[in-house]
Amino acid sequence: MNRVLLGRSFRDSWLLMTCCALLALGFTWLRVWVASHIKVDAFIKFFSEGLQIFQGLLPVPIEDLASPLGRVAFSFEEFGLLMLLGLWTVTRSTDCLAGRIGAGTMEMLLAQPVRRLTLVTTHTAVTLFGVLLMAAASWLGVKLGLEFSKFEDPPAWNQVAPAAINFACLGVFITGAATLISALVRSRSQAVGLVIGFYVVELTLMIIGRLNNRFEWMNKLTILSVYEPTLLTIGIHRDPAAFWPLFWQYNGCLLGLGCGALAASAAIFCNRDVPAPL
Repeated sequence: MNRVLLGRSFRDSWLLMTCCALLALGFTWLRVWVASHIKVDAFIKFFSEGLQIFQGLLPVPIEDLASPLGRVAFSFEEFGLLMLLGLWTVTRSTDCLAGRIGAGTMEMLLAQPVRRLTLVTTHTAVTLFGVLLMAAASWLGVKLGLEFSKFEDPPAWNQVAPAAINFACLGVFITGAATLISALVRSRSQAVGLVIGFYVVELTLMIIGRLNNRFEWMNKLTILSVYEPTLLTIGIHRDPAAFWPLFWQYNGCLLGLGCGALAASAAIFCNRDVPAPL
């Protein structure tokens, strides 16, 4: 039964998974190629003079961000790539429970000789596989971008591995959080709305905390404070002894919270009454 459910879940999502992975590959490829054509002096002058007030929002000092490694690693903080990750994880995770309940298919599935836990784990396994595939595709896009780049001293492909791993761990967290919300509500639209609202609140806390030193404590309230692909990549390259513990701390936090949310989702679903579809 597990194999049947896995196969069905994969057949239902392979097209979206493939499109997201290919778009992630193409995006990072193009992003690295474009970044290699930026004139460093003009880049630093533009941010130092024209946008000085927003320098607090940057993950690293402008001089580090303007370096070849900084420009490449920052690809994993671009809105386009994060939007693709959110599209895959939120679409899949909200469909895991709330989507099936709202569509009326959950009652038919539970009428079969299948455990509730199996319904959650098989669906989530395909979602997490897609997260890993997107992270690998993004990293491969970086490699292709570096092959065609115009950097005078291009960074090595493996130096960007911390950013790709941090990206994958963020995907695990979003999967867990969206699945947990899906287990608490009865319609997919409610789940998507709550996930978007959660992200907006987290982003607002991060922006306020970085722009104003008096509210720096707000950074501790947002999960985005442990998603720092550029900082981890540059830090591990320059001072491995100081930044490897931070790498494990940040990614451990994302993985721990994501897996904890998935476990809570399964526990809630296995012990709740399934409401009638809307």
